[in-house]
Order: sequence, then C-alpha cells, then structure tokens
Amino acid sequence: MNSFVKASLIAAMMTAPLMADESFGGVGITIYQVREGVHVAEVIPGTPAAETNLRAGDVITSVDGVSLKGQDIEFSKSKLRGQVNKPLEITYTSNGETYSTVIRRAQITVKDLDNKAVKSWYGDKDRVNVQELETFASATENDKQLVAVLSRGNLIKNDVSVASADVNGIYVEKAKSAPKFSKATPVHTGDASLRLFNRKAIAFTLKSPGRATVTILNADGELVTKLSLDNAVAGVNSLNWDGSQVPNGRYVISIDHNGSVSGANAVLK
Repeated sequence: MNSFVKASLIAAMMTAPLMADESFGGVGITIYQVREGVHVAEVIPGTPAAETNLRAGDVITSVDGVSLKGQDIEFSKSKLRGQVNKPLEITYTSNGETYSTVIRRAQITVKDLDNKAVKSWYGDKDRVNVQELETFASATENDKQLVAVLSRGNLIKNDVSVASADVNGIYVEKAKSAPKFSKATPVHTGDASLRLFNRKAIAFTLKSPGRATVTILNADGELVTKLSLDNAVAGVNSLNWDGSQVPNGRYVISIDHNGSVSGANAVLK
C-alpha cells in the first residue's frame, strides 16, 4: 500500500485509530477515498456494517442518494457518520455489480487501550492477544463492548499477539442500549425501485412479477406502516395509503420482492 493510500486510510477510518476516546454514530467500516467513492478497507465485526453483505474491497458510491464520486474524504466521512440509530441508504459496487442496502448507525467509540493499565492487568506483559484484551475491556468498561482491536490502524485477528503499546479498541454500546440491527439483503439496483411517495400513494417499479411488501420506517427506525401487494406486476405498481397524520420528515421505504429487499430514503412534506 503506497504512502498516500496508507495516510488516507489512517485519516479516513470511521474510527481515526490514532485518536483516543473518539465517539460517533457510525456503521463500522474503515475507508479511504478513491475516484468513484470510498473503498472499504475493513468491516469491523460486531458493528452494523457486519450485519450486511458489505465486504472489504467494495466501493461505496453514494449515501442517501448523495454521490461520493470525486469528493474528498472528509465529505464522505460526514455522510457516513451521523445520528445514532438513524438509518441510511448505502449504494456500493462489489465485483462489478451495484447494490444498495439500508444500515442503522450505532454508537462507536475508538479508545486507546492504556498501555500502563494493560501491562498492569497482565503482569507487565509486552505482548497480548485479542482475547486477553477483551477480558481487560470487559473489566474496565461498563457500557461498551469491545468488538475489534486495531494495531497501528490495522484490524488484527483474534489469534494474533500485539505489542500492548500499539493497540486501540473499537467499542459499541452493549445490547441493553444499542439499536437493533435488521439484516438487509442488498439487491441489484433497479430490481425494485421507488418511484413515488406521498401522503396518498406509494409507487414502485419491479423487474419481475410476484408478491411485494412495502414497509415504511421513520428516521428513528420505528414502523409507520406495512403494505402488501400479492400480484405485483413487472413494471410500475402503486399502493394507496393514508399518510395524512404522519409528520413531515425523512422515511425509509423498504420493498420486499420475492425474498429480496431494496431500501430507499424519501422525504414526506
């Protein structure tokens, strides 16, 4: 990896691994900027991104319909970070195909694993493994769970020992307070796409016929309504609904078609 890419990786991590005690709402990936968007360097275990089909090597091209092509890393990072528990739609390419999925942000904390405390805990050991660090973290953190360890900005495997002076922990809130992540199945862009969303109707396009279920969630991930169409046709379909009492704002529209789920964000005015 050349020095520019390495520097970008360090600066762009949804975690900034060389900065202690940084907390933010994020999806749990490390990234660096490329021409077409942001390249996913790592997917952190135990985070929302790990609940999807997003993988290292994929390129995120847009977030909530905003293109990341040609942008700088700070712009892309600002789109991926945000309010905890708020869903966002990510469009990405993987092995030459384009996919989209909806992910809900979690509270993520990057924290130096204090060298002196780690050494004291393990009898002044110079090297420790991830399992040992998890034991240390569970004894020193009350509200967070260690899901990954970075050494000099790189994700390390559970069975690898690292110098205790060079590690940072990636934490998420424990289950009692963490948002519930629903695993979204990405589909090829265009298989199911939203065409219209207002207070009276929802219209969408399908590539093939079959049963379609439309779910509307608010910005907090709460269910607004669920609508079904048993005999949806290939092409444009529409469903009537009563949104007269629904507040203005951004909503997530999920279309489940023949077992595949496509997500889109839409604004209700």
